[in-house]
Amino acid sequence: MAATSSTLSFPVINMEKLQTEEKPAAMEVIRDACENWGFFELLNHGISHELMDKVERLTKAHYTSCREPKFQEFAARTLEAGEKGADVKDVDWESTFFVRHLPASNIADLPDLDDHYRQVMKQFASEVQKLSEKLLELLCENLGLEPGYLKQAFAGSNGPTFGTKVSAYPPCPRPDLVNGLRAHTDAGGIILLFQDDQVSGLQLLKDGEWVDVPPVRHAIVVNIGDQLEVITNGRYKSVMHQVLTRPDGNRMSIASFYNPGADAVIFPAPALVAAADADEERAEAAYPRFVFEDYMNLYVRHKFEAKEPRFEAMKSAIATA
Repeated sequence: MAATSSTLSFPVINMEKLQTEEKPAAMEVIRDACENWGFFELLNHGISHELMDKVERLTKAHYTSCREPKFQEFAARTLEAGEKGADVKDVDWESTFFVRHLPASNIADLPDLDDHYRQVMKQFASEVQKLSEKLLELLCENLGLEPGYLKQAFAGSNGPTFGTKVSAYPPCPRPDLVNGLRAHTDAGGIILLFQDDQVSGLQLLKDGEWVDVPPVRHAIVVNIGDQLEVITNGRYKSVMHQVLTRPDGNRMSIASFYNPGADAVIFPAPALVAAADADEERAEAAYPRFVFEDYMNLYVRHKFEAKEPRFEAMKSAIATA
């Protein structure tokens, strides 16, 4: 589906303004973005442009040298099946690998990564983790929660789960047959994306229409995951998003997921439940209480479906436990 021609301005936050008298206006953009878009872009976020350029250069080189031949085999099979009439809408036109950082890193175990690329990715992950935790503090402030509440909510017994999905979305000669990545919401907490600034394709669903997430050089795209929707009792929203295929250009995507620990118990923050129901003199959570790992076990089977039945299933599971 094509992007809407809506003139709505995609939310962009210049983080330098958070240190000036313009902070209230910047915080209002964050509030509106989290409540009404589920996405925003960060400028001047503190991750050096030099490091980002290095990550991009090494990631694109790694795809060309290590992953492209295997992807071309997949592409040939998929196109042949699609052109013979098979439904290939349940596959994604992407080449990916996943790096786990926390609670324990697997980067030393990944094949085909040279030592330089490993070191650069570790440095980048460290910077993204710091930025994720800084953002969680800003969201606490925005929501009126006590400092550290969200980080603690994610902690579980062994700290958060943190990892990076490195993806390439190569050119597709038949964009009508297959998507780059099917529409979904993200299961976890807060997602920070370093995306290609030359090749677009990422879209979010807003008010029933698909809206392009504009590529901006050296920006970090942030989106809200299902767990933050639950913890904020629905004030913040995780939204459906997808990646379109394109006949030209190989889009790079480096998405880092700062998620709760496997055994973290997720539930709406009592302060936000009370605030939502103050006028009615009753406080009832709109979302269930559950263990993050249980939600993930459900999510992997229903990723490309609406989120609401997942929340209902977790509520039912608790009721019958």
